[in-house]
Amino acid sequence: MPRAVVTHNVVKMHAQPDGDSEQVSQTLLGHTLLLVSAPDADQNWVNVQTDDGYTGWARAKQLRLLDDGEEYPAPGQVYRVNALWAFVREKPDHNAPHWTIAPMGAWLEGNEWYEDWLRVVLPEGRTGWVAAQDVTPQWVAISRAGSLRVEGTVILQGKNAEPYRVPRMGWQNALVYTARRLLGVPYLWGGSSPFGLDCSGFVQLVYRMCGMVIPRDADLQAEFARTTEVDISEAQPGDLIFFAGGSDPHQRTVTHVGMIVDAEHFIHSSGGIGVNITRIDDPYYRSILWGVRRVLDR
Repeated sequence: MPRAVVTHNVVKMHAQPDGDSEQVSQTLLGHTLLLVSAPDADQNWVNVQTDDGYTGWARAKQLRLLDDGEEYPAPGQVYRVNALWAFVREKPDHNAPHWTIAPMGAWLEGNEWYEDWLRVVLPEGRTGWVAAQDVTPQWVAISRAGSLRVEGTVILQGKNAEPYRVPRMGWQNALVYTARRLLGVPYLWGGSSPFGLDCSGFVQLVYRMCGMVIPRDADLQAEFARTTEVDISEAQPGDLIFFAGGSDPHQRTVTHVGMIVDAEHFIHSSGGIGVNITRIDDPYYRSILWGVRRVLDR
């Protein structure tokens, strides 16, 4: 199946090849997509599939087709953005103009260090510089099927920089730590980046940054094969907490998801508020509680 790489920092995925149709998700700079179909007759839209198996329509001008065997980022030159946003600048200077703003989770190809700066080649071919503290080198295999696992922590690259590190406090604490970094990000339907997140996009991004790709939508996350049911009284940090639509008296339809922070709180992205922490015993959320699932970390 043909492949493409995302050349824009955040690309909307629509339900139909129409900018006015529903935004169902987003994909990020440097991510590889499978082309479900060739671009439309006007070469404006293409049906794509992300590494989590999700499909939607993206603008063709925000992607670049990859040749057979071509990879972006190139093997051995793979860097992931771990800051909320990384400015890709024209020169290794914090005062230099920037080409783009790469969001958390974006992939960049790096090929040269200069003091505390990494020289990167963007997917469309331009070169720029990002601060060492904003990126993490990846030393694990990346599968287009969507399975990747990040082990350990990241050691300093460059000089005199304080890079982001996933704390070596275990899987659960890393999830909660990453989730808290996103507090205050606004709510956006279909949002998958720190520019705006919906509820399922939020927990998916948190798990992705900790090395696991889970499904995109809340109902799919609740049915994810690598989860196990947990009683609310036994919930642990990092567990996913699901809620049912208020219109379903039997609470069968999952419409919202958050993540357990501690015995009394969960963190989620809710409409009108964005990413925030809420008490588990909040009367409204208790009334629509669907259940808790634990994602199994291999």
